[in-house]
Amino acid sequence: MVPAPLHDRFLEAASHVPFAFRVLRPERRPDLRLGLRPACADDGGALQSYVRGLSSEARYNRFLGATSELPASELARALAANGRDTLTLLLTSTAEGRETVVGEARAALSCAERAGEFSMSIADAWRHIGVGSALLAEIERQTAADGIEWLFGDVLRTNAGMIALARSRGFSFGWGLEGRLLRIQKQLEAAPGLPCLKWAEIDAPLRPA
Repeated sequence: MVPAPLHDRFLEAASHVPFAFRVLRPERRPDLRLGLRPACADDGGALQSYVRGLSSEARYNRFLGATSELPASELARALAANGRDTLTLLLTSTAEGRETVVGEARAALSCAERAGEFSMSIADAWRHIGVGSALLAEIERQTAADGIEWLFGDVLRTNAGMIALARSRGFSFGWGLEGRLLRIQKQLEAAPGLPCLKWAEIDAPLRPA
C-alpha cells in the first residue's frame, strides 16, 4: 500500500547518521566529478542564486507554480533541514576552487511509515548527461540504507523530463494530490532493522517530557 504524503509530518528521525558528502559521477559523463552534500546555514545565497538561475519552466516544474525565487520562509525551511529526517541536498561542481550549485533535492523521511517524500531539480545546462539519474540513484540508495521502503513524490503531469527520469529508474505512477499532479513511487530494497528506530529509542531519554 502506497503511503499518504508526509508534507510537514516529520516523525522519528529517519537516519542513524546525518547525510555525509558524496561524490557522484554520471554514467554518461564519467569524467565529471560532482559533490553531493547537505545544505548548511551559510548556503542561503548559493541556493537562492541557483533557483533564480533556473529557467521559468524549470522553476514552475520544480515548485508546481510560477515563482522567481524561494520565498524567505521556504528558504529558511530548506536551510533548517537536519540531515536526518529532513534533508536538503546540494549537488555542486567545483572549478578553480569555486563551488557552483548545479542541482538540489529535498526529502522528508518517516520511520513510522517507512516512507520518504522527495523533490529535486537539475540546472538547465546540466541536463541530458545523466546527472539527474545519478542524483536520484543516490537518494534511493541513502533512503533505503536508512530503512525506508517507499520513496515517492508528486510531479506535474506536464513535466515530461522528470516523468521520463522516474520511469528510467523503475518508478511506477499513480494519482497525485491534485488532478494536475502525477505520483511517482518506488518500493526500495530497504536495509533490515530500520536503523532510525533504534536511534529513536536511544535519543528518547534526552527528549523533554
